[in-house]
Amino acid sequence: MASIEAGTIAEIHSAAYDFLKSIVDLYDNMVKEFIEQPQPTNDSLSGTYEELWSNYRNKIIASVNLNDKSYAYHAAMGAQNFLDEMTKTRGTKIFDLMQYFDTERLELFKEQFLLAMDEYLLEYGRVGLKVERYDTFEQLYEHYMSHAVR
Repeated sequence: MASIEAGTIAEIHSAAYDFLKSIVDLYDNMVKEFIEQPQPTNDSLSGTYEELWSNYRNKIIASVNLNDKSYAYHAAMGAQNFLDEMTKTRGTKIFDLMQYFDTERLELFKEQFLLAMDEYLLEYGRVGLKVERYDTFEQLYEHYMSHAVR
């Protein structure tokens, strides 16, 4: 068994990082090799674009327009976590929005988020889904109540 030889704290940190990275890489490779990855389907994606829109789109736009860095970060992390979950559980494309997050360039993040939403919409179309849109609250309420589980 190999041991770590390090003479300084910096070398110990570097060796520990390399060790942990190799464990994460091993895990990722094993997941790819042994666990069947989900594929997006009509059923699995149904409603997810609408959820992305209603939960994150307006928050990101508002936080950027207000230049509220804390709010923008909170909304950005929520959107990233949602997209990560969709990739893991439903097999959607990987979106790495946080690479564009910079508190001094919030407009860039907003643009990239809106582009990601457009790409996600393409995934929706590939499985034959159309976005549910309502002009009034009454239309939404009627649709919701007619599909509610009783």
